[in-house]
Amino acid sequence: MPREEILVKRASFLVTAGVLGSLLVLPAPGLLAATAPAQAAATAGTASAPTGYTVTKGHAARLNQSAGGVSGLKTETPATSPFLDALRGAPTTDTGGDPGNAANATKASPETKALAKAAKNSSLHASSGASAPAANPAGTAKPGAAHAPGVSHAFNGVSDKDSQALIDSPITPPDQGLCVGTDTTLRGRPDAVWEPVNEAAQETTKTGAKLRPDVSLGTIFQDQYFIGDVRCVYDQPTQTFFFTEIGYPVASGPASDGNNTTVDVAAVNSRGAAEYQFDTSLNGTCFGDQPKTGFDKDALVISTDEYCGPDETTYEGAAIDVISKSQLASEAATVNDDEIGPVSIAGNPVTGLDPADNTGTGSDYFVDSTSFLGAADTPAPSAKTLDLSTLSDTGSVTTGQGTPRLESATLPSEKYVYPVPAASTGDGSTTTLPDGTVVTSETAIQPDDDRTSGPVNVVPDPRGGLDLWTAVDTALTPRGDRATRDGSAWFEISTAKQRVVDQGYTAVKGENLLYPAIDALRGGATAQTFTVTGPSVNPGIAYNDPVSGGPVKTVASGSGPHVSFADTDGGSRWGDYSMAVPDPDGSGIWLATEYIPPASDQDPYDNWGTYDFEVPSK
Repeated sequence: MPREEILVKRASFLVTAGVLGSLLVLPAPGLLAATAPAQAAATAGTASAPTGYTVTKGHAARLNQSAGGVSGLKTETPATSPFLDALRGAPTTDTGGDPGNAANATKASPETKALAKAAKNSSLHASSGASAPAANPAGTAKPGAAHAPGVSHAFNGVSDKDSQALIDSPITPPDQGLCVGTDTTLRGRPDAVWEPVNEAAQETTKTGAKLRPDVSLGTIFQDQYFIGDVRCVYDQPTQTFFFTEIGYPVASGPASDGNNTTVDVAAVNSRGAAEYQFDTSLNGTCFGDQPKTGFDKDALVISTDEYCGPDETTYEGAAIDVISKSQLASEAATVNDDEIGPVSIAGNPVTGLDPADNTGTGSDYFVDSTSFLGAADTPAPSAKTLDLSTLSDTGSVTTGQGTPRLESATLPSEKYVYPVPAASTGDGSTTTLPDGTVVTSETAIQPDDDRTSGPVNVVPDPRGGLDLWTAVDTALTPRGDRATRDGSAWFEISTAKQRVVDQGYTAVKGENLLYPAIDALRGGATAQTFTVTGPSVNPGIAYNDPVSGGPVKTVASGSGPHVSFADTDGGSRWGDYSMAVPDPDGSGIWLATEYIPPASDQDPYDNWGTYDFEVPSK
């Protein structure tokens, strides 16, 4: 995924703590101005698309196991190495070589490109300051939480302030994780909401009360070279939380060219917490970017985008790791995996191959937006198709007999268009912080692109097969508007029929909706969340039921404009993806995304925060 920017001091990683003042205030949460669901008719038909790939069998040894779960893990802090030290001194925001910034980024210098190989999601800038504040303690909820119309639970989540409290480094934009389930490592086996974002994670009750102090992702993965692009999923049959992110081998750290990435995997259940690393470098030649995580009955399934060569200028396609779920859940000493890839469809390397969460069968599915096929650095301006890939026989990874099979089809869909910079409430003014860092009040925030980057959620179809739900950012013109805005294009895909069976758009006149994430329940209710912003609307959080064409409702209003140290061309990076996940007890859909939180939860270098909420089933 597009890189984050992280602000650090080379030696001690300390930054100045504090809050921003003079913030604009929005009215209380309520109904947004207008909606334009513009639901399209179901699209029939498939187009055959042969898939090219290779399969390599492997395994990973358990790095660590803590019988006490996350609470028993050793605290990890960011490591140093010649390569990472050079990266941390990078003087500019890096945007080169990444598809997410192709339409709106300036070219990075060769020096910055060379320094950025250690983490395609990190571009660093030196700073100094005072010690970071203490993390929010267990047993408390953050201020500012409030119920919104139609919401059963709602509370503030992880913020940039939390990140610098744990790793002494502000980082932007957030990579949003979210998973809900039973934490069998804690007394009383409470229902828990885990929200990992970038390098910080919080675990709370469904009302937002802390179940433990916040923890860094380096600690969860026991990897001092931890980088980001975190995801988490919950498997009800084994009552296991699985966490994933980009890492480097703990024994050696990054290679001189940074092309020896791993995907870090942590399993947390009644046996405790166990950590593993699986190679994502295609034998040391590539950077495996943005692990996207799903699972079926037999396997944890992870895809990465492979940027290869000395300068990472060659895009090879997506690679897939199929990992034995039963071995992970039992926290075995050795866990099998099959690596598939790099994957191409109809001869085109695939970008953003997004796996489905919890199919409950021996097969998993992937959805990708075809505007990125074979065009990693110059994505097409629009597309009218999606790819649906079927991964079958995933149980073979556990038995060692045979290999998983991957087949793909290209499906006609509604049109979606590369999004535009989203006008926001900042005035473009700059402020110099005490350590000399310049932050900008953003007049626009960047929606990245129209990849399928959020979750692909699964709902059983009573008529047979599974329905997959996903959404992408798209440029569009809302009904009654004259300007191009950003909105959501959402899709329901039938695995049995191999076609898009429902789809539509969600938009608001005069405003932008960024990073949609959608889920549905068996009863027919759907919920979709996104950041909402505009020239007179601070970045806030909203949701709707897109299938019914229901109104877009504000859940949490932004407390001011986005202020960031990472300004690029009059607009700063925002999000990377939102999250929507079902509550395992069937009570509703949990959603999380980014907004500008209350001043008490802001960091002066970048004031983003997140919000977690549940929309009850109907």
